[in-house]
Amino acid sequence: MMVTSPGLVPDPVATPPRPGRPRVPLARRLIGAVVGLALVCGAVYVQTFVLSPEELKDPLTASGGMRDALVTDQFTTRVEQVEFTRSVQVKRTYSTDDARTEQIFMVVKVSATAPRRPIQLTARLVTADGARFATTDRVGTAATFANKWVQPGWWASGLFFFEVPPARVAGARLVVSAPGNILYGDTYQPETSTDLGLDETAAARMIGAAKDAYEVKGT
Repeated sequence: MMVTSPGLVPDPVATPPRPGRPRVPLARRLIGAVVGLALVCGAVYVQTFVLSPEELKDPLTASGGMRDALVTDQFTTRVEQVEFTRSVQVKRTYSTDDARTEQIFMVVKVSATAPRRPIQLTARLVTADGARFATTDRVGTAATFANKWVQPGWWASGLFFFEVPPARVAGARLVVSAPGNILYGDTYQPETSTDLGLDETAAARMIGAAKDAYEVKGT
């Protein structure tokens, strides 16, 4: 038991002083701020190389004009000739299929080769205003280039047929590609895009000289 003298108040227990936060030198703080800013800028810069889902699906395109050899890593194409006709006759051994249209048929002759493996090709016509035309289904695939295999080291040639309004011919381009491989997840599909050299004058002249019938062998 502690005894105190009258009138005397015992001293309270002293509280130890809290340690102060160490001061960071100004130079070190400035360096940290600069490094942080550099990291943020770097992250933004890297984002410019990140492709959107739409961009990931965009093909790799080789562009050129008539008779130019357009090279991709899977195939090379060359557009040899463009003609117009009002009907297409597919000659078979014992019969003839006669395809007619109220528009006009564009017949495009294409040659192609491949560097490493056999490949089949498809085509579409892209007009000056961005409309896309698939090959016509009035002409059987067996009579077109889409039915052929392009072998490595060899040039093959064939025809693509399009049914298109005459007013949309000028400025058209032929785009050739290989069917995508869903199994192997081919994302970047190469394609070639050929300017067919059809301005308003050339298109009108060639359509005016269109054949009444274009004959092609079928199988």
